[in-house]
Amino acid sequence: MTQASYSLPHLTIQANEVFPGTSELNQEFLALDDWSMPVSFFVGRNGSGKSKTAHAIARRLSDQTRILSTDRLAGLMSYAVYPWGSMPNDMKGIPIGERERQQMTRAAKDKGMGNEELYSLKEQPEVWLRVAAFLRRALGRTIELRESAGFLDPYVQIDNVEYSLLREEGHGLRELVVLLAAAYRQDWQLLIVDEPELHLHPSMARLWITELSAECERSGRRALIITHEPTLIKPKSADDLAAIWHFSVNRSPTKLSRHVLDVQQGRVTASLQGNPQLVSQLVFSPRPVLVEGPHDVAALTVSLARTQPPEVVAQTDLVECGGSGAVALWFEICSKIGLDVKAVADLDACFAPEVRRVMDATDKVVEGYKNELAVDPPTTANALKQLVSAMDAEGVPKDPKSRGAWLASSVPANSGNFVRKEKLLNTWRSAGLWLHSQGTLEDVLSIANKGAEQARMAAQQPGAIDAVSEWCSYSLDLMGDVFILLGAAVEKIAHSVMETQRLNPRIAISNLVGASSKTDSRIVNIDYVSEGRHRLTVHAPKEFSGYWVEFSRDTPSSELNLRPPNMGSEG
Repeated sequence: MTQASYSLPHLTIQANEVFPGTSELNQEFLALDDWSMPVSFFVGRNGSGKSKTAHAIARRLSDQTRILSTDRLAGLMSYAVYPWGSMPNDMKGIPIGERERQQMTRAAKDKGMGNEELYSLKEQPEVWLRVAAFLRRALGRTIELRESAGFLDPYVQIDNVEYSLLREEGHGLRELVVLLAAAYRQDWQLLIVDEPELHLHPSMARLWITELSAECERSGRRALIITHEPTLIKPKSADDLAAIWHFSVNRSPTKLSRHVLDVQQGRVTASLQGNPQLVSQLVFSPRPVLVEGPHDVAALTVSLARTQPPEVVAQTDLVECGGSGAVALWFEICSKIGLDVKAVADLDACFAPEVRRVMDATDKVVEGYKNELAVDPPTTANALKQLVSAMDAEGVPKDPKSRGAWLASSVPANSGNFVRKEKLLNTWRSAGLWLHSQGTLEDVLSIANKGAEQARMAAQQPGAIDAVSEWCSYSLDLMGDVFILLGAAVEKIAHSVMETQRLNPRIAISNLVGASSKTDSRIVNIDYVSEGRHRLTVHAPKEFSGYWVEFSRDTPSSELNLRPPNMGSEG
């Protein structure tokens, strides 16, 4: 089978195919116009549409596509169904009678279950032999196909022990057998697999990806993988970024390679070769922080551990880029992709063209240029113009390192240029870019030489590095959103009480009313205040215990706002 044997069409997936009910019926969500990469990856947070998009692609290319969903093992198990739920029970195997086979195939096709993979072990000897060879080489196990009373019942053998794959083996080996059989079958042009890492050790998932990639390279077929496993994504060059699609909530997915300029290709490749995990760290982090190198990681890690609670330290991911210019490079790429990212670099990074492009495209920065610096037109070049003129007047060399050093140490304190510099740095920090006002990390730490051990030792003492680590720190603080949702729930409860008051404005209500009164009582208590007025007091969640709102039948929704316990009663 040669590469010329297969050809997948250009495909445009509309938003309503992924999210039914989308108002713009013909709004483009994803355009697959390039199938040159043997294996492509969909990455992004839960709820961003990866699996839905994959199923939309499978529906469009139904005759060419095989899809394995996250429920692929469901068809390999037997369940007894009861009114209160279901329980797994023993099974004889996979039925091999033609009638039962067709029924199972029809039931499993749209659900992406792995029944057909086990049938291929029986019906396609080359698939069974390759699966068996893989298990023998990678795990020291063999697989034997047995039939009993019209059922296919694969057995696993290790040394002198043998047992049923379907009844006595864990999910991991079942997953691996299904995934291997899927890769080795020949009846697909596009194979889609949702989260192949389920139940697998990361090393085994990587081995399977390697097998799948080799099969696609050999045959010219293509695969699409939805994954949350960082170790599966290891691009080695800028070209490899064409295989990675990033999904995010409320945005159309985007291919990473589209955000790398031609002039950046070599630098991106060099950066990836220096840190093969860089892209995985970026796309799988809750909010990555780009830094120059190991000395930045060492200093910030020590400072974070010393100044921040453990849960904040655990969520703050520092990503080495390989120098100040590389930080600027990846900050621009990440910003264009739409990643929530911060970056820390030496002061000379402000002269990098990547910094200028991303700042000029940021609304918050443009507003800062207008309002804080009175720059017109509001561009980074104009924002730096006055400072650059001062450097030129003093004969400062034009290389970024020399100019960064001048900005750090040669601008007189309290001068107009000093104020301008500080406003610039604050404007950039508001957009996610921290440039060390002291010049370099070594200047921040007051050390003479660059090095991870020196940086680590210096950061053990309180100092200027703590302001940087505090700015970098990240935690998913839900309390603000909890309070907003609590306020909405309390307002809804108040409206239920007000509806009751409409029938009898003078009624004194001592218990919550309405269909959800039992649930509502878990959140608030109600008290009669005076004729026509009641108070709701929060008792759960405990962080907001004691918050209250008072209202009458005529209180507008705009005044149904929770007040803290120490705030006096309404008049």
